[in-house]
Formats: sequence, structure tokens, C-alpha cells
Amino acid sequence: MTFRPLPVLTIATVIALAILIGLGTWQLQRRAEKHEQLDQIAARSTAAPAPVEVLFATGDYAAYRHATADGTFDHTKESYVFAPRSDDGPTRVGFKVITPFNLVSGGTILVDRGWVPEDKKDPATRKEGQFEGEVEVTGTLRPPPTPSAFTPPPDLATRTFYLRDSKAIATAVGVTLSRPLILEATSAIDGGPEPRATDINIPDNHLNYALTWFSLAVVLLVIYLRFHQVRGRLRFGK
Repeated sequence: MTFRPLPVLTIATVIALAILIGLGTWQLQRRAEKHEQLDQIAARSTAAPAPVEVLFATGDYAAYRHATADGTFDHTKESYVFAPRSDDGPTRVGFKVITPFNLVSGGTILVDRGWVPEDKKDPATRKEGQFEGEVEVTGTLRPPPTPSAFTPPPDLATRTFYLRDSKAIATAVGVTLSRPLILEATSAIDGGPEPRATDINIPDNHLNYALTWFSLAVVLLVIYLRFHQVRGRLRFGK
């Protein structure tokens, strides 16, 4: 039996195969880039702490580095990020406390001082933790997350946000940041928020996506060949 492909169907199949194989190859490239990014993050997160001024000079490489900062908090411009927690028990409503920090060397950054329960959101309930003098803060520099279409809008009247978006927070409280990175504190002030690290959760599903695209390409090719096989038998009565 002679194989006689239909021209239009063949062209459409070749185009579809090229797209599917291209998408699978692109996902493999993205996987390699993601693994390089994860390796960089691992290397930065294990490096020795350095002053924020030194790290800021490295540009994007400052992200995920352990850092120290000397300066004073501006508690009058404190903001909050909604952050419920369960700790393997009932969910507790709470907030991350984000405070502008004026560096001794000049400039301002945002410091994530840590977590407070809902009944401690009002700074008047934790006055002993609102340190007024110069202090050294140690922590990890974190890049701000990107808002999505599903991120609720902030409540500007109460300075309550649903994402740790440093640019939006800075705009809301009227400060100009030296860098959009947030210093997530690991050092605590007695009576203040509880330092709480944010998990680094960078999805790495590119291999699964690549296998899906390649599998669809194989299925399409099998359907194409099977269609012509059945068509040939019906045409020649075999």
C-alpha cells in the first residue's frame, strides 16, 4: 500500500509538530536557567553577612544575601502584610510588620521586622518593641514578589497589604528607597515582632512541561500516521 499524505493535513501537522517540539525545547532551556538561578541563590544564602551598602553595590547579586544595616526605624510609617500562620495547629491571623529604616550612611530601606498576631498589630500594644535609637539589624535581603491578577488591593487607610511589594509600600508611606530589596530581619528587639523567615519557593516544573509538549508531539504524529493508514485501507479495500 502506497503512502499518500494529504497535503493540507501534512502541512498543518508539520507546523503543529514544530510548535510542540519548540515549546518542549524552550522548557528544557528554561529548566537549565532555573537550575542556574537556584544554584546562585544557594551560594548567596550561604555567604558571610556583609553591610547592605556593600551588597547594594553588587546590583542584583545582593538578593538572598545575609546583611547587616545600621540606622534608625521610622515607626510612624509602619505597614503590615497579611500573613496567617498555622504552625501545625489552628490558623492564626497575623501580619508581617514592615518598617522604613534610615541608614546611618544615608538612604532608606524597608525592614521586615517579623510577625505579630492580630491583637498586636496596633503598635500601641507593643510600645516596648518600638526601639527609637540607632540599632544594627541583621537579616536577609529579599527581592519583592510580583503582584498577580489575584492579589487583593491594599487597604491604604490601615497600610495593610497582601503582598510584600516594597515599591507599593514605599509609595503608600511616602519614602524613597535606596533599593527595592527588603531586609528580612533575623535579629529581634525585645517586645517587638517575631522574626520569621520566608520560605524560598521557586517552582521548578519545566521538565514536566517539556515532557508534556514532547508527548503531545508524539501523539499527534501517531494520529497523523494512523489516519493515513486507515484512509489507505478504506481507499484500496484492504
